[in-house]
Amino acid sequence: MATALMTATLAAGLGSVALPAQAGTVIPSIPRTNPVDWTPRVIDGAGASDAGVYELRQVGGTMYAGGRIRTVTGPSGSPTYSRMNIFAFDATTGAVLNIPNLSANGDVYAIEPTPDGRYLYIGGDFGSFGGRSANNVVKFDLTTNTVVPGFAFPVATGRVSDLQLVGNRLFVAGNWNGGIVAVDPNTGARTSYLNNVQVSGQTSDSQTTWTTRVYRFAVNPQQTRMVIIGSFTSVGGQARRQVAMINLGSSSATVSPWYSTTWNRNCIRGMQWYTRDVDWSPDGSFFVVGNTGGAITNTFCDTATRWAPVDAPNQRPAWIQMTGGDTIHSVAVTDKAVFLGGHFRWLDNPEGRNTMGPGAARAQGLGAIDVNTGRAIRTWNPTKGLEGGRGAYDLYPTSAGLWVGHFEQRLGGELHPGLGLLPY
Repeated sequence: MATALMTATLAAGLGSVALPAQAGTVIPSIPRTNPVDWTPRVIDGAGASDAGVYELRQVGGTMYAGGRIRTVTGPSGSPTYSRMNIFAFDATTGAVLNIPNLSANGDVYAIEPTPDGRYLYIGGDFGSFGGRSANNVVKFDLTTNTVVPGFAFPVATGRVSDLQLVGNRLFVAGNWNGGIVAVDPNTGARTSYLNNVQVSGQTSDSQTTWTTRVYRFAVNPQQTRMVIIGSFTSVGGQARRQVAMINLGSSSATVSPWYSTTWNRNCIRGMQWYTRDVDWSPDGSFFVVGNTGGAITNTFCDTATRWAPVDAPNQRPAWIQMTGGDTIHSVAVTDKAVFLGGHFRWLDNPEGRNTMGPGAARAQGLGAIDVNTGRAIRTWNPTKGLEGGRGAYDLYPTSAGLWVGHFEQRLGGELHPGLGLLPY
């Protein structure tokens, strides 16, 4: 009870808003914390201790996993397969599949299927894919197992870190001045749709100056709003640091007045960019942002925060979930809970500063919080969730359960390197 009052008080200190009723259903129940035994293993990456999965996406009965990958095995540790940064497996048996040309010479960060299941858009940090030259994005034909030759990404860029197909536009985000573009999904040709919302500026801390980037973004279910996060200080000529909301019109996008100046406050070592993931509720009534940064009072560092999509400035979160130390890398909002992944150790920990404060809940890299209160769901407590220091980068709910893409060796106290499934 003391923690509940403390969490509510801290949230009120930054302001609070009325919570709309939650509607819609995505998952049948909270998943179990004991993972299934039949998922494949990612045992080797670019470095022997640096292998894992950044993104999971399912098409029909096949799951695609992208990340930093060199070698995968079957569920028992054999047989062994050579795979380059992306692979496919049966989503119900875990059997690793052989798909010709499904390989990249650099990390894969984003996978987006087309609605008909014929194509995958695949983005990352690669210069070739399936033996063909590529500019960090390809369109891959799953019927022919070849890269579509007529699709070419036009932006001279570094890493592509996020992709989403929205109607007849493919949104592509990554490391370049402008941060995000809309392209023709057939040709890759750039359109003018996002020209008014390009990002600029860059952030830094005592160790790194981050290049301009949109790291991740999320579009609401109604496809009328987008939230972008990353290293930037301006969007469409308006001051916005690391978070902005975009209104998606019929022919062009505009910057929403929505903003919170609390995002202007630094985290540890002067860290100016600490947003790591964003996701919308199933009904589009709110979104949640997850962060890194260190536990610093009166900031959003090492927190998850819930926001209303209101076209007005000076916004305040409905609740603030404080880990008291360590990063939230991934957020998945469902009708039953908000799931968090990272390398945090606790939840409900507003008094912790890299320690377990009074009333805190243990949560080893995985946690579930109540959508309305922001408090930890303590009946779902995978205390042996993710054991290590890199954490979970993708939480992907499907009809089978909650898939976890990660960079650890163990999930739920069992050997599941790289990925695992928590079933319903």
